[in-house]
Amino acid sequence: MLILAIDTTSEEGGVGIFRDAECLALVPNQGQANQYSITLFELVEKALAQAHLELREIELYAAANGPGSFTGIRVGLAAAMAWGKAFDRPVRGVSVLEAMVTKAHPTLDWAFPIMDARRGEFFLASFCRKPSESSGETQQHYELMDGGWLFKPESLRAFVEERLAAGISATYLARANDRPAVDLRASLPASLNWQRVEGVLLNSIAEIARREEQSGQTHRAAKLDAYYLRRPDAEVNWKD
Repeated sequence: MLILAIDTTSEEGGVGIFRDAECLALVPNQGQANQYSITLFELVEKALAQAHLELREIELYAAANGPGSFTGIRVGLAAAMAWGKAFDRPVRGVSVLEAMVTKAHPTLDWAFPIMDARRGEFFLASFCRKPSESSGETQQHYELMDGGWLFKPESLRAFVEERLAAGISATYLARANDRPAVDLRASLPASLNWQRVEGVLLNSIAEIARREEQSGQTHRAAKLDAYYLRRPDAEVNWKD
């Protein structure tokens, strides 16, 4: 299956083309997240050229649906849905948080990805390890258990300490380029199982979309909506 993976949620995004798990092309973004409306089509053209493919040959579109840049998320989802409709191909929205967990390959029962949410807050979501579907399966799969929380640093530390005290086996994750989240490690308990997620998430986005598509899993319409940490200020402050 030929998959076009798009991540326009942050500066550390880009475009990748995969044949199942094999990477055929990878074009990381070199600009700001708010520039994807200008650069996304150029990134896609470069990836198609690397893979010696045409857009009509893509069999599945996988787009990161957030959390991340308001403008970037909308650009990526809109482009994927437009191409999916034009070429009658399926489109899958994939959470950056789930892609972080998939990329990190944790082995403990729980995984808690953490992201900088700006304004002195951090976003944390909970993923629980699913039982293996076959005895020979080595890849661990995790299921999102909640809608996540916004925490101030002191509240996040209390959350972590409470789960450590309860003996919950968990890995806490932060993207290497997310400096505030990485720096948060110094203020958390030393016994914490901590892992940095390196590089782009395009391979994980493609993997999640392919797995869901091949399993026949129904795609919820909500996964093609933008997944924001909070509503945009323009919406919050809108006056009738």
